[in-house]
Amino acid sequence: MRKSAGELLIELNIASRSACDLSGTHAEPLTLRVKLLYLLSGGPLSPAELMDRLCMVKSNLALLTGKMQRDGELTKTRRPEDRRAVVYAITEKGMEVLKRTVIALEDKFKGILTNEKEYDEGVSKFGAVLDLLSFL
Repeated sequence: MRKSAGELLIELNIASRSACDLSGTHAEPLTLRVKLLYLLSGGPLSPAELMDRLCMVKSNLALLTGKMQRDGELTKTRRPEDRRAVVYAITEKGMEVLKRTVIALEDKFKGILTNEKEYDEGVSKFGAVLDLLSFL
């Protein structure tokens, strides 16, 4: 019996969790913290943008970003054009945490593919899936 798109999305979510298991490495597990760092690596974002992208409520975002500020992984600043508006930005320490995780994920992915062609095809298919999911 052929599975529906909804069922396949659920399976994709489950499979991606095991694919992102980095236990036994020196990298951070793929947590909300790492996802937040990844989003901020593209440039500063407002709390509203982060809440929307991470599907978080304001109180949980405030707790997470507060801890990450204390750990030196991100900064919180006010926008010069509107002193009421706040943005978060990644720090050098945050970039190091993110890089370790990306490298560990990359190594894991390369470990199951036998050659550069398979790797390139896999990355291309990931891109196609992400493009499709961006419409949901």
